[in-house]
Amino acid sequence: MSDANADPTPPDGLSRSLIQRIDALDPPELKALLPYIERRIDSLRTPIEADIEADTAGEVLEIEDHGAYALVRQHPPDGASVNTDVTSLYHVRREPQYDGTESLHWAYLGEFYRSAEARCESCGQTLDRGAHVCPNCGSDDVDTETEE
Repeated sequence: MSDANADPTPPDGLSRSLIQRIDALDPPELKALLPYIERRIDSLRTPIEADIEADTAGEVLEIEDHGAYALVRQHPPDGASVNTDVTSLYHVRREPQYDGTESLHWAYLGEFYRSAEARCESCGQTLDRGAHVCPNCGSDDVDTETEE
């Protein structure tokens, strides 16, 4: 069992002067430093949208960035081309690797077929093709000829 009160061993790659400055900080200053470091790392990362665009095999239609994850709608690849009749939905997040790098973790959520889709002209909500009134805003201005 390790001693919880023992001084931690500093990581390799940090200068001695930086370690000395960090060691001189009080606990409230150290706690305030953690969120800053996390925000700094986030600001230096490639945006998740760019990583998704570079990593996908299909045609990306929409990326909704939710901070810790993104929802991705895309047409999946179909051999050498893209299948535009199907829209797949994925939950994508960054996943840390043992070597300190990150990769994208894609979780498949399901498929949507264009034939069962309509769009409300007032609010943009996607509806079932047979809908005549939007349940989101109550409008009867529904476009049943919507295509991706």
